[in-house]
Amino acid sequence: MDNRTHKETDTRLIAMIGLMAALVFVGSKIEIRFPTILGVSRFHLGNGLCLLSGYLLGAVSGGLAAGFGSFLFDVVFWGGSPAGWIVTFATKFLMGFVGGLCFRKHMFRKFGLVPELILCGILGEAAYIAGYLAKEFVTYRFIMGSPMSAVSLMMVEKLASSAVNAVIAIVVSIVLYTVLKPVLAKSGLLYDRK
Repeated sequence: MDNRTHKETDTRLIAMIGLMAALVFVGSKIEIRFPTILGVSRFHLGNGLCLLSGYLLGAVSGGLAAGFGSFLFDVVFWGGSPAGWIVTFATKFLMGFVGGLCFRKHMFRKFGLVPELILCGILGEAAYIAGYLAKEFVTYRFIMGSPMSAVSLMMVEKLASSAVNAVIAIVVSIVLYTVLKPVLAKSGLLYDRK
């Protein structure tokens, strides 16, 4: 039985949210850029850490870590508008929240740990990609007034690069979870699922 008080548990959870947000921030900077038809896309480790946040901390706490880390990355490195930062927070929160909720609710436990992490990762990534593509569509079609043919081409390219990034994120999250779980459990920092 855990002898920690509620205050100690809350303090540790807040510290873990901050730590995971910092890792998401740094992981988002570890990237590979490549040219596409529409400019430059990038693959980065941040999304894998967003999923890992959900697995380790649960839906809400993991979503907060994913959202804050990505939000701060956009503020520091991308610039843009506060509206864009809020959308980033929301879409990355969704990724951590959905992946963490699926994992904590044991939706796919019967398949074993790795298949469960894969399936929860797919759901978390699907939630993020849907939000991200909706934001891109609204931005380019309605705010910038781009023609539908150009927007359609852009959406296909963004979906393709997002799908590849999702695969990388799922692999990264599985590797890190399987490595970190025993260490965090031994140190008393693992908020294990019930």
